Amino acid sequence: LLEAEDRPPALTGTTEEEGTDFPTIYQTEVAARRAQLLVDDPAATDEAITARLRLIYDQLNAAWTNLDLKPIRPFVSDSLFEYLQYWIDAYRQQGLRNVLEGMRITSSTLTKVVRDKYFDSLTFRLWATGRDSTVRQDTGQVVGGNPRSDRVYSEYWTLIRGAGVRGAPKMDRTCPNCGAPLETNMAGECDHCGAKITRGDFDWVLSKIEQDDSYTG
Repeated sequence: LLEAEDRPPALTGTTEEEGTDFPTIYQTEVAARRAQLLVDDPAATDEAITARLRLIYDQLNAAWTNLDLKPIRPFVSDSLFEYLQYWIDAYRQQGLRNVLEGMRITSSTLTKVVRDKYFDSLTFRLWATGRDSTVRQDTGQVVGGNPRSDRVYSEYWTLIRGAGVRGAPKMDRTCPNCGAPLETNMAGECDHCGAKITRGDFDWVLSKIEQDDSYTG
């Protein structure tokens, strides 16, 4: 090795969306696996879980735009939080902000169900749209994307929950253990009772986001 240089990730410019029209990759027997989960937990209906997915989606987009992941911390796993924080730090270090406005899920479909003695996991492919742009924090200059036009995209999102957890997903911002306002430290522990709520011990949390052009199932 003669020379090494640290280069930050490229965060400016506009990249065309790829993969949105790719065929959806479904797990074999996904319907049967989903039906069995519903038998074991009748409260985990499609409507309830989809509502939880949309809640996390809305919270994540707002936190991302504000360069502050604290509001989304209760809803994401430790590993995903670390991944997201890496990118937030990269935007901060370059004086940039990725602004997401009018973001909304237009449709979603369950593609994969995995169950073992530790976790249940559900993977959804979601299609969404909204205005996505990157701006300089000090001037507001647009350096990527288009703040005036919606961008359609799709991703695969995986939710996990402890294998023994039952009941309808929560839709309010209260601790699932003590009922206090949902506030956590960066370790994912409730500020009021100390319970670790980001492992899926109480409810579905987002553990993985995968791009449609690289997802293999």
